Amino acid sequence: MNSVENNEWALFAESLRKRGCNHNEISMRLLEKGISEKLVTEIIEKLKTQRNQHKRSVGFACCGIGVILLVAGCMLTLFLFNTGSNIKFAMYGLTTIGVVLTIKGLIDIMG
Repeated sequence: MNSVENNEWALFAESLRKRGCNHNEISMRLLEKGISEKLVTEIIEKLKTQRNQHKRSVGFACCGIGVILLVAGCMLTLFLFNTGSNIKFAMYGLTTIGVVLTIKGLIDIMG
């Protein structure tokens, strides 16, 4: 098979993934079409790599936002404490959201 046919099968597998099929269903459908097992394995590995890259990019974004919220919460807490204002939202709200986003991002990065 040439690379054009391989790309067509990869696009077919990607469309199945977008419809909600898992990797086992995709490989079964590709095998039913008469594709070799080696090519099916390559396509599934490519799909897994694409999914992991997407999760990592989302994870880095979540980590960045979480760290920014943690720093902002810390700075706002210090500023509000020095002025004698209520620090509960900054101290508990922003830092809790920041910690949750940072941990979610780390989980996505590690896969």
